[in-house]
Amino acid sequence: MKCEVCGTEAEPGAAFCDNCGAVLTARKADGARDAADPPEALDAPVARFDPHPPGGVAPAPRTTAQLASPAQLATLPGTPLVLGDGEKIWRTYRVVRLRRPELGEGLLFVTDARVVFYARARGRGTQRPSALVQQTRLDSVTGVSAYVTHRISLGWFVLAVITGLFVVGSILTLAIPLVIFWGLLFAGTVWMLVQGAAKKGSVGVQIQGSSSDQSSLSFGQFGEQRGYFGTIVHSLISPVLGLLGVYTAFDVLLGFPGQDAERVVSEIGALVFDMQSRGSLAAGRWGVPTDG
Repeated sequence: MKCEVCGTEAEPGAAFCDNCGAVLTARKADGARDAADPPEALDAPVARFDPHPPGGVAPAPRTTAQLASPAQLATLPGTPLVLGDGEKIWRTYRVVRLRRPELGEGLLFVTDARVVFYARARGRGTQRPSALVQQTRLDSVTGVSAYVTHRISLGWFVLAVITGLFVVGSILTLAIPLVIFWGLLFAGTVWMLVQGAAKKGSVGVQIQGSSSDQSSLSFGQFGEQRGYFGTIVHSLISPVLGLLGVYTAFDVLLGFPGQDAERVVSEIGALVFDMQSRGSLAAGRWGVPTDG
């Protein structure tokens, strides 16, 4: 029997060619098959994929399983972050924001598997949108620090005092035009203070993980975010960037308290403790629906 690939004579009954390794077709001279050969295996035509079929369109190869597209996967609300298989959200906090939330905002998610912080900033002009993600496993959390502050802007307060003094000086000198001018400025600064538009504040959260001495998730002014020089530079350029509306996701990290900032401070520690110690048994206490 000869190999149909290289023509080398092969040993009777051999399954493979000793020269090229091709599979040998065991046929007798009269076309009879060996008893061990399945009758359909030798005469059945070999199915081959033709990339150029007569119709001009090649059929798509079949697959045993189709991968789910990103649009079909569940995500954390308001983010492109995909949830794990069976992962359930326990809490969503709108924890930090820029001057206006539509410019940029930071969301803190607590699921039954991890803690995730997602910050995004809207693009403007040539400034493209930006995003930032921090996350850590829930079972690796060893400590939580959080704070929120609210205060009147010192700059607006000083401006109100200065304009008030100019109003008094203009009155004493009977300079009516100056009285009107400084009076309008003084009224504007007082209105800003009364309406709360000049309020400032900050919020921060640090979550320590067991794998490192450094915090696994952190945002806010905890001291290590910026040095003294960095704080001065940021104070000088942030008003200009604010007027231009140019922000990045890193600016969100040091933004103003969001609408859920105080809730984070009051409950994040207890929430993580209950989830670590009781697991799904704590769902009822926190108002999380359970399966079944």
